[in-house]
Amino acid sequence: MMSSRAIIAATAHVKSLRLVTRGQQRQQFLLTVSSQQPLLRSYSTTFACLKKRKDDDDDDDEIITMNTEMSEEEARQLIDDELAKMEKEHADKFAVAPEDWKPGMRKRKLVVGRNLEDFEREIFPDRFAAKWTLRDKRCGALAIKVGMLPVWDPVWGERHACTLLYVDNNVVLGHKTMEQNGYTAVQVAAGQRKRKNVGKSILGQYKGLLQYDPTENPPFLVREFRVTNEEHMPPLFSCIHARHFVPGQNVDISGISKGKGFQGAMKRWGFGGMPATHGTSKSHRHLGSTGACQDPGKVWKGKKMAGRMGGDRVTVQNMRVLKIDRGRNLLWIKGHVPGQKGGFVEIRDAVKKPLWNTDLVEGALDRPPLPTYEYANDTLEGTDDEIIDGSGAAGHELFMPIGNEDPFDPDYRHTVEQLPADD
Repeated sequence: MMSSRAIIAATAHVKSLRLVTRGQQRQQFLLTVSSQQPLLRSYSTTFACLKKRKDDDDDDDEIITMNTEMSEEEARQLIDDELAKMEKEHADKFAVAPEDWKPGMRKRKLVVGRNLEDFEREIFPDRFAAKWTLRDKRCGALAIKVGMLPVWDPVWGERHACTLLYVDNNVVLGHKTMEQNGYTAVQVAAGQRKRKNVGKSILGQYKGLLQYDPTENPPFLVREFRVTNEEHMPPLFSCIHARHFVPGQNVDISGISKGKGFQGAMKRWGFGGMPATHGTSKSHRHLGSTGACQDPGKVWKGKKMAGRMGGDRVTVQNMRVLKIDRGRNLLWIKGHVPGQKGGFVEIRDAVKKPLWNTDLVEGALDRPPLPTYEYANDTLEGTDDEIIDGSGAAGHELFMPIGNEDPFDPDYRHTVEQLPADD
């Protein structure tokens, strides 16, 4: 069937064939095909020369006028070839089909690039794994907030204010599948709680975890992490250590903020308060007006007023993993983390700026370790089967990649060249 949007006229052997669809359009392509002249394309107008048969149920249009010697089948074949050519030219503009596109993927084909792999991925997509996008999620981890301390850059000497997190006994407790639960997620348990303080109903949920050692204490906390693919789920009862994350990547951290109690509007919302002089008496830190007069005659819901401050779930995004201590399961996070010292926080891969496929991440990885890092590949010296992660051994620290740009000089790239190291 001929597309209603295309209006095509063809000329064979310097003889013209003008065809238009039965739609409201009157513009058409004029294609001149000749052995002496190249293919030309221009716009023209003509009358409708296609109509639908009243007694025909199919959608084919009937050609009612032709000023050429070619048959109707040849004319339709010429039109179909041109339509297929137009559709192919339109499809070649895109790197992926519109229905297969996801956020984080390139829409248009790569024209200029610095990485040869990007071109190979578009030409030979079967040779590469599916690209990791911003919508893809994997399992996270639970950690205890230890406190804050400074860390100095070993190359440039920059001081980073970091929060220390301890990944405490993270174990995969269960799986949530689409068939059984309607969504895909991983249950992660962390910490320890005295067995005598746990009821039998709650203790039964840890039956699969405690079946190998009945004297072991149950976990302190259980949380779920959504994942996009069931293949990215860690095995049941497997451990997740600090090396689950990559030095240099960004993470999102969620926790319960510090409770401040009942506070006024100036501290809770940052109001400026009332004037310090000019007749203000005993109301310098007052809220101010909270509404109008008779109309509306009330205070609107959600008005920022004094009340209980803190104790809410807070998520800070794009926190960079500065350093990882594999032996002691410690994470150095650049910046502040919500919550009290000793409280649990949830760590996930950043959803906005994860920094994958950049020089800021160790190894310039294009995706995180799936489903987690292969801990068994790295063992302690002098042992055959004891892995580094969680062993308590010191000296297994990984620092984020350090660039060649001086952090103390904002115009370093334009004014200074890096000097060679002294011999």
